[in-house]
Amino acid sequence: MRSSKLTLVALTLAIGLVSAKAGPHPGPSIKSLVNSADLIIAGRIERVQQTGVGSIELLGRDYARVDFKVEMIVEETIKGELSPYQFTFSYSNPGTDYMGNVAEGGLTADTYRIVFLKKAAAGYAFASPYFPSLPAAPNSCGPNWQLGSGGDSYSRVMQRVLNLLCTTSSRDEKRAAIGALNWSEDSSAAPLLKAALDLPEIASDNVLKTSLLSDLLKWKDLSVLPLAEAELFLPSRQAEGYMKANLLLAISDLDAQISVPLLTRALKLPEPDARVGAARFLEYTKSEAALDSLLPALDDPDRDVRFAVMQSLGNITGQHEWRPHSESTESDPFWIACVDHWREFGALRKSDLAKSRQTVPAQPVDATPSNRLIREYLL
Repeated sequence: MRSSKLTLVALTLAIGLVSAKAGPHPGPSIKSLVNSADLIIAGRIERVQQTGVGSIELLGRDYARVDFKVEMIVEETIKGELSPYQFTFSYSNPGTDYMGNVAEGGLTADTYRIVFLKKAAAGYAFASPYFPSLPAAPNSCGPNWQLGSGGDSYSRVMQRVLNLLCTTSSRDEKRAAIGALNWSEDSSAAPLLKAALDLPEIASDNVLKTSLLSDLLKWKDLSVLPLAEAELFLPSRQAEGYMKANLLLAISDLDAQISVPLLTRALKLPEPDARVGAARFLEYTKSEAALDSLLPALDDPDRDVRFAVMQSLGNITGQHEWRPHSESTESDPFWIACVDHWREFGALRKSDLAKSRQTVPAQPVDATPSNRLIREYLL
């Protein structure tokens, strides 16, 4: 429900701290944030003021503590008890997540955010210190820019985040909105992401464009595959190596008849980062045909590409003992032994394949299987 703008009551909440332990940084999950929060509010962060310092002991370790006070104008209470229009709360760093991991997360003045809070012994705490809030847009983009997946809390959060793509917002805010999406959970965003590809601010930003294409490919929208191929292989495009690697990761989850030829072609890209991605992600296709793409890449001029090639070869074949260690150099005896092993493996495989072709009648082959599969999918 939307909080009334006539309510001018200020409510103070204390952000609590509990026992914590060091741990890995989790990935964003809007669904997890929504499910773990008792109160979700959207509005403008008017002011963030440091109010004190101190220390706190978490799991037997002392941490320096910094306390803050936040003044927020709440335009909508998405989940939980209706919040007043003028809302004041406090938080301290570091904080903890539900697993007890220690992290520092905060808010920045003069930003529009969705804030996720959970009940604590003293008031409220951030539902996640890693993601205490998400960027959001205060304005709607009209009736044609709707998720259409209901009015539940998750859908309402998603709608406000995705509105950043079609409203006046900074490039960083748009990138943060796309970065908040989770490949495993947020496929309902696909129609709006596809529509966003036609927006000038998206089309002119390589990071935004390749991120959207990666999301859509991960959700099996093959209609955008030609756009992804253009970003990967046309010299006129300006996508950097890491952007291409992200596209290749999404492509690796497609049917092997589509993914393997594209990943194989990507092994010839000029950017080492992209070639490393292609080598690693060929493994994810779970296709034996990937072996014949990886073996010639043992001659790649970049050490990291050759390392990725041998990692994938070892994982595909189950010969894990012939994967060099990450700290190995090209002069290490074990590295040299691994290279020799895979060259011998490739020579034997080539010989076996040649013999099999002599005994098996040749079958007509579609020269462009990926295009054929795309046509079948679209029809």
